[in-house]
Amino acid sequence: MIVCCVQILLLMQTLCGFYASSSPYRIYDMIPQGICKMRRIPLLDNLLTQSDPIQLSSSERGAIFRQSWNSSTFKRFSDCKFYLQAPTHMGLYLSISKVQLRKNSRGNCIDNVVVKKSSDKKYQFCDMPDDGETKVFSDDRGWMRVTVNLDTTLALSTLEDTLEVQFIVTVKRKCNEIGYLPCEKDEDDSCISKSFFGDGFVNCPECVDEEGCFNDSEQVLILNPSNVFLSAIISLFATMLVFGACLWCVYRHRRCIATCNSNHSAGMAHSNRENLESVPASDQIQVELHTSSANFVQPTAPIDDDKDLPPAYDSLFPVAPVGR
Repeated sequence: MIVCCVQILLLMQTLCGFYASSSPYRIYDMIPQGICKMRRIPLLDNLLTQSDPIQLSSSERGAIFRQSWNSSTFKRFSDCKFYLQAPTHMGLYLSISKVQLRKNSRGNCIDNVVVKKSSDKKYQFCDMPDDGETKVFSDDRGWMRVTVNLDTTLALSTLEDTLEVQFIVTVKRKCNEIGYLPCEKDEDDSCISKSFFGDGFVNCPECVDEEGCFNDSEQVLILNPSNVFLSAIISLFATMLVFGACLWCVYRHRRCIATCNSNHSAGMAHSNRENLESVPASDQIQVELHTSSANFVQPTAPIDDDKDLPPAYDSLFPVAPVGR
């Protein structure tokens, strides 16, 4: 009886090992495998602990990253971050197959997922699109970073509430070998293994490898608020530094500035005098001022010598001699 039990266990172990080796995906449960860190000080975790990239060594095998949080694990574990690295001269597809995170009453994300590509562009989201399509990100250089940010200051509403994420990672390569099919039209480096087609997981944009997905995946570029704030602080300090340097230069050279201004004014006056002297006398404008004299009276009308004058008084009234 014991021998039979041992044989059954060995057979089950063999079957499980065969299934694991034949599966096109490697499963990563993020908390058991240390991708999600124990809650301590997240800033120190980010500075002191830098995770090594997860290498996808073969284009025939993908990876599934998954994790769910309940009220217990949510309190004990902080944010989750992992890096992805494809083989040399190959790219990556990252499809977001499941995202169940929290939003506030205004529809803004409380928790979020941030995908950073090799071009340093970041994309943020906290749920699946309303039409149920799958978000698929592509990187030709084969490098990505995925971060799940959880707001641990806000507890889950009830004990039954859970948060959940699941990501599918696939290596893409050039379409120059048998056994690979393209994910995108007119793209020579968008081929993935045939084993990923029809397996129930979306690997390609527009769900080319699966049926039932008809909408194009849309990637919305977002600005990182922390980077914007940091840039604003740096710009403010740079402006203050330049302004202070200008004030210091003005204060340091104030005497030179005053001397230069006085010399400039004197030079301008001297130049004006030289210019005036160089102008010919005939070209100079002369202004004559008429002065008035108290003894000078302008006659109002000319004297007419031919006009008859009245007779004299003596001729009209002669005076008789005295004594008559």
